[in-house]
This record gives sequence, C-alpha cells and structure tokens, in this order.
Amino acid sequence: MMLHEGIAEYAERSADLIENSPQMDEENTKRKIIEPLIDLLGWNILSSEVELEYSIQMGSGTKKVDYALKQEGTPIVFVEAKGCDTSLEQSHQNQLKSYMRQVGVDWGLLSNGRQFEIFRRDVSSDRPNEISLAEFSIGDVPDNEHPLKALSRESIDSGESRQIAEKIEAVQNSVTSLRKNKEDLAEDVTGVVTEVSGNAVSQQVEDEAKEFVDNLIESLEKQAHRKTVIRDPLEGDGEIENGKFVIRVTRSGREIYRVAEDVQSEAAGSLVDFLIKEEGLLEEIEIPYIPGTGRGTRALLNKKPEHPNGSEMRGQQEVSGGYYLLTNLNADNKKRYISELPAKVDLECEFSGGW
Repeated sequence: MMLHEGIAEYAERSADLIENSPQMDEENTKRKIIEPLIDLLGWNILSSEVELEYSIQMGSGTKKVDYALKQEGTPIVFVEAKGCDTSLEQSHQNQLKSYMRQVGVDWGLLSNGRQFEIFRRDVSSDRPNEISLAEFSIGDVPDNEHPLKALSRESIDSGESRQIAEKIEAVQNSVTSLRKNKEDLAEDVTGVVTEVSGNAVSQQVEDEAKEFVDNLIESLEKQAHRKTVIRDPLEGDGEIENGKFVIRVTRSGREIYRVAEDVQSEAAGSLVDFLIKEEGLLEEIEIPYIPGTGRGTRALLNKKPEHPNGSEMRGQQEVSGGYYLLTNLNADNKKRYISELPAKVDLECEFSGGW
C-alpha cells in the first residue's frame, strides 16, 4: 500500500489501539504501531534492509537502537521507540541524536506511538547537528505526510528525501523570521495604509495585519508538511512512460520539464543538458562536482572525463558545454546523486517508468 493511500487508515487504527490500551508497553507499541508505520513507509520489516536492535559502539560500551533501516547494507534511518506508557523527554531526543551522530546516519524517527518526531542530520557544515524536521501526534499523522515521506524507502532511494527536508527547513526559517518580525511587519503595513486612508483606521489595520501574519505562518506550516507534487496532465502521458526511464522536473510542485529515454544514462544526460542550458546549473555548482557530502573521490560532473584524483571516469556521457557526466552508477545511486543537481537551481525531480 502506498503511503498516501494508507496513512489515514494507519492513523485511525493506531489512535483506536491507544484509546483501548492507553498504557501499552514498549513491546506492544513496537509491534502494533511502530512496525506497521515502517512497513507503510516501504521498508520490509522481515528483510535484511531492516535490522532490529542495531548495535552501536559508544565509548567503551555498546548501545542498541530499536530499528536501523538500511540501504545497500548501510544504515540510513534510525528508529527509536518507547511505549505509549512513556512520555517522550529531552533525554530521549538526545539519545537518538547521539546514535545518529555516532554512526553518521542522516535520518531519525522517535516515537512512543502517541507522539512522533523526525530528525535530519545537517550536512551543510562540518559540525554535527541533528535538526528536528517535524513533531506531531498520532491524530496529526495525515497532516504530516510530507515529512514522513522523507523516511520512505522510495524517497531515500530517489534522493527526494533531501529535497523534502530542504523545503521544510526553508519554510521553518521563514516562519521563524515572520514570528520574530511580526510587530515590525504589522507596523509597516499600518503605516502604508494609514498614509492612504488616515489615522482613523490605524488600530484596526494593525490588528488585522498581525492576524494576517499569523494566518500566513499557519498556511506555510501546513503547506510544508502536506505538500505533494501537482502536475498538469500531458497528452499521451501513459504512452510516453511505457518502457521509458522518465524524470519529471518540477518547480513549486508544478511540472516544467520531462525526460523520457530508453536508457538510464541517456535520461540522466538529457536532464543535465536541460539544467545547464535552461537553468544555469554551472553557475550554482563547483566543477568538478562531487555528490553527497562533497568529500568523496568521484566526480559526478567534470570538465574532463576524469575524477579529481586524475583517475579515468569510467562510464560517462558528454553533456552541454563539453562537460562529462558520470553514468557508471546503479539505478539507486543514479537517482540519488542526479537528483542533487535540480535542487541546486531550486527545482525538484521525481523518477518513474523503468526506474
């Protein structure tokens, strides 16, 4: 079942379970609430991609995180669970953050079945920092589909998770700024309107200006947590995807460009051609462009068909401007790394068809 289709049903069923067993212990909470969510997010709890009681070396001792969701054997998401009978505290947040930091895991989910908090490791600086991306109750799960989707196996594999996080964090920063400057904004609006209409309406305008800022904050927060991709249907939509490797490029949720090729590498090359020629990609990145943390040894895009250490770029495709794109990657890594490039020019992409 897809996340969008099952999330409301999951939230309703889980809320009923909690209402009937308000003091549910940790073991039952895991089995009845946490593991069904992991499954809904596309992770097979019975497969090797989910490891229970994952061991972490902490100093001279060993700690265990409840669930490690893994990609190609490497932990990507840590899930730490408590029972419904336990209130989540700062110490629990610090516990999960320390596990993420120790192993270098990008994502974390903390829950006691009643409350949920999603964390993302900030990779924009060398200083370890785990950011709270969203915090919500079981009843608000359907309203937080967007941050939950960042933890889904599909989004992790495609690289969409990072785009979701960056969008939510941008909104969070905007909300913080609006709250901090609410009085000044209301005063500025009042001044402009008063200049036109006279002092008689100044107090009413100021009150309504503050209310407007409050409503804008609420709207932004809902948009960040519920936003889904909206695209205009194109003629021959189903036919163009049949047997093709499709990449859709969107801006503010609306499709602006689409690639459909018979071969993965050609689809990736066509996308990069578009970004270079139409969106000024080369002005926003450093060449050679090294994906991920930027501290690796392989270039995704370079002026020459080689990596920064001088080794040959095996499996590459020439793109616009005489640059070379590394295409000798498996499908998951192609999606993961290629999706970084649209984000550099404030775009998003999603993969479908043969991917």
